[in-house]
Amino acid sequence: MTLLTGIVAPLVFSLTLISVAWWPMMPHYYWLIPTSLISIALLIKRCSIIAVVFIAMSVALIQGNLYKHQSEVLYRSGTDITIKGRVDSYFKKITRGYEVELTILSINGEKLSFFERPSVKLYAPIALTMGDELQALVQLKSVVGVLNQVGFDKERYYFSNRFLADGVLSDDSHFMVRSTYDWRSKIHRLVTFVTANSLHQGYYLALIFGDRSKLAGEDWLRLKQSGLSHLVAISGLHIGIVFAVGYLVGRGTLLVVTLLLPTELRYKTTPFCLLLGIFTGLVLAFFYAALGGFATSTVRALLMLVIANSLSIIHIRIMSMTTLLVAASLILTLMPFSSASASFWLSFLAVSALMVTNSVVSYQFGVRTVLYTHVLLCLLFIPIVVSLFQGVAVASPFYNLLFVPWFSFLVVPLLLLATVVTVLLEKESLIWALVDMLMMPFDYSLNLSNWFWLNAPAYFAFYAIPLIFTLVLRKVVSLKWLALLLILCAVTLPLKQSGQKVSVHFFDVAHGLSVAIKQGDQAVLYDTGRASPTFSMASAVVTPNLLAIGVRDLHGVIISHADNDHAGGEIELRNYWKPDWVKKPDGLTEEQLCIRGRTWQWKAVRFEALWPPKRVDRAYNPHSCVVLVSFVQGDNSVHRILLTGDIEKVSEILIARTLSELDVDVMSVPHHGSRTSSSTFLTQLIHADHVVASTKFRSHWQLPNELVKRRYLERGAQWYETGKQGQVNFVFFDGELTVSTLRNQNLDPWYRQMLRSRVE
Repeated sequence: MTLLTGIVAPLVFSLTLISVAWWPMMPHYYWLIPTSLISIALLIKRCSIIAVVFIAMSVALIQGNLYKHQSEVLYRSGTDITIKGRVDSYFKKITRGYEVELTILSINGEKLSFFERPSVKLYAPIALTMGDELQALVQLKSVVGVLNQVGFDKERYYFSNRFLADGVLSDDSHFMVRSTYDWRSKIHRLVTFVTANSLHQGYYLALIFGDRSKLAGEDWLRLKQSGLSHLVAISGLHIGIVFAVGYLVGRGTLLVVTLLLPTELRYKTTPFCLLLGIFTGLVLAFFYAALGGFATSTVRALLMLVIANSLSIIHIRIMSMTTLLVAASLILTLMPFSSASASFWLSFLAVSALMVTNSVVSYQFGVRTVLYTHVLLCLLFIPIVVSLFQGVAVASPFYNLLFVPWFSFLVVPLLLLATVVTVLLEKESLIWALVDMLMMPFDYSLNLSNWFWLNAPAYFAFYAIPLIFTLVLRKVVSLKWLALLLILCAVTLPLKQSGQKVSVHFFDVAHGLSVAIKQGDQAVLYDTGRASPTFSMASAVVTPNLLAIGVRDLHGVIISHADNDHAGGEIELRNYWKPDWVKKPDGLTEEQLCIRGRTWQWKAVRFEALWPPKRVDRAYNPHSCVVLVSFVQGDNSVHRILLTGDIEKVSEILIARTLSELDVDVMSVPHHGSRTSSSTFLTQLIHADHVVASTKFRSHWQLPNELVKRRYLERGAQWYETGKQGQVNFVFFDGELTVSTLRNQNLDPWYRQMLRSRVE
C-alpha cells in the first residue's frame, strides 16, 4: 500500500519509463533476467524505491523488444510483401489517394500472433473504412522525417503511436477488400452524410469521431491564434464531459425509480446511486472513446477516470498528485512510448495545472474565484503554448472562459444527442440545425483571433516559467524560494553582446533547400523548400523555425531558381512575413533581379550575386542565383558563406572563368550533391571549411553522390547532410565559429535508428 499511496515510487517509476524515448540503444531481452532478479532481491530487502527503477526497466525491456521484434517480423520478407490487414482508423484524403492506419494480420500467407502484429500507415488509391480487411501487395518504406529545432517530428510521432513503417498500395496493385460490419464506420458515414451541407462539418467529425481530416489549415491557424486547439481534439475534457453526462443520467434514472418504490425501500437504494452513476458514466465514456478509435489521448483519459473512480469506490484517500502519478504509471506501463508525444505532456500538465490552481485558490465559490482560477490556468499554460507554437494567444483567457463552458454544456451534449437520433432515425434531425446555430458565434469569434496572436521565440518559455510560478505560487511557497527562482532567471538571461552575431541555419526540408541568415531579430532567407496543394515546408518548417530562433522580421528572400523544391513556399512566405524585397534570376523588375554583378547591403552583411550573367524568363537549375555572403567580425577577419542553389557543371565552368580562388567558411553543396554538379572546376576554385548538402535520407535520387562527397573531404572540408544530421547551425561571434546539428548519429535515440534504417 505504501508503494501505491506514496508519491516517490510512482514518480520514479514514471520517470524511468519516460526516459525510454532517449535511450541510445534498447538492450536485448536477455537483460530481463538480471533486472527481474534484482527487482525481487530489492523488494525482499525492502529497498522499494530502487526496486521500482528495475521494475520499470523490465517493463521498458519488454515493450521495447516487442516493438523491435514487430519491426523484424515486418521486414523479414523484404519490402514488397503480400499482407492481410485490418483498417483501424477513418480514412484521410491526401494529395494522392487516402491514408489509413492498418494492423497487419498476416505476411505472405503466414498468420501473425497477436503480439507480433505490426501497425503501419497505409497510403492507398481507394478510401478504406474502419473495420475493412485488406489483402494486397504493398511496398514498405522506412519512416524518415525531417528534424529541426521545432516542427512536426514524424519519427517521434510514429514511435509514440507504435507505427513501424509506411505502406504504399500503388494504383496498379491487385488487392481485395472485404468490408465487415463496423458500427463506428456506419455512424461515421451517417453523420458525414447528414452534415454534408454544414459549414461546420469538420468540427463535428473532429468532436464526435476524432476525425480531423476535414479541418483545413486555415481552421487550425484560427484555433491556434485563439488558444482553442484543445477543443477539437478528443481528450480528457471531452471524455470528462461524456462521463459527467452518463453519471447524471445514471443517478437521475435511479432517483426516478427510487421515487416509485415504497418509502421503506428507498433508503436501501442510496448506496447504489454513486455506483450506477459511475458505471453509466464509464460506459458512455468508453463508447465515446470507441467512436474515436481509441486514440492514445482518449485511452489515457479513460484510464485516469477508471483509476480515480476506483479509488473513490474503495475509499482509498491519497493525495491528488499521487493519484495522477499512479495513473501515469499505469498508462506508461501499457503505452510506454506515449510519453514521446506532446499530447501526453499536455494531458498531465493540464491536470497538474488544475491541482496547482486549486491549492492557490480558496474553495469559496463566486464569479471572482472562477475568474481568478481561469486566469491562473491560462498563465500556467503560457510556457507550454510558446514552446509548441512559438507564440501566445493574448485573448486565450477570454476565448476559453466563453467557449469551454459553451462546448461542455451545449455543443458536445447536443452533438452526441444529434448523433444518437441520427442513428435511430437514419436521417437528419432538427438538432443539427440547432448545433449549427450554436457554432455560429464560435465561428465568428475565430475570425477575429489573428488580432490577438503574438509571436515569441521558443526560449521565451524557459524564462516565462519562473515568472509565472512567482505570480501563481506567491501565497503557498516561501518568498525566499520565489526570490531564488527570479534570481536564476535574471542570471541566465542573455546579456546584450558587444559584438555582432551572425548565424546561418540550414533547415532540414528533406529534398529541397532553405537557409536562413540571421542578425539580431531579422533574417534573410535563401530558398523556401517544396510545397504541394495540401502541404508546404514554408509553413511546416521554415516559419516555425524562424520564430523559434527569434526572428521577428524577415527582411528579404532570395529564390535561387523556380523549381518547386526551392521556390514552392515563396507565396506563403510573402503573405505571412511580407519581406522588404525578394530577389531571383527571373525577377520582373530591376530591384528583384539576382544576376551577376549585383550587390546589396543588409546591416553588417554584404550580398554579391555571382551567377547567372543575365535575367532569364524561367530560372532552371543552370540559372540558379549563386550568392556570396560576407561580413567582418572580431579582429577584422572576413567571413564568407557561399549559397549555390542547383548549378550544374557548365555553370560552374563559366563561374570559374570570372572568379579568383576563394576561401569560404560555409558552402551549400550544389544540387544536393548530385554528380552533375560540384565539378573539379568548382571544388578547386572554392576552398570551403564546412559544406552542407541539403538532402532527404535514403531518397530514391540516392543523393549525395559518394564521389562528390569524397571530392570535398579530400579538399579538407567538414561535411554535413541535413538528411543525416537534421538542421545544421553555424554561429559567428567575435571571429569564432560554432557549429551544431540536431542529430547525433552515435547518440540518436534507439527508435530513430530503427525506424530510419530498419535496424537499431
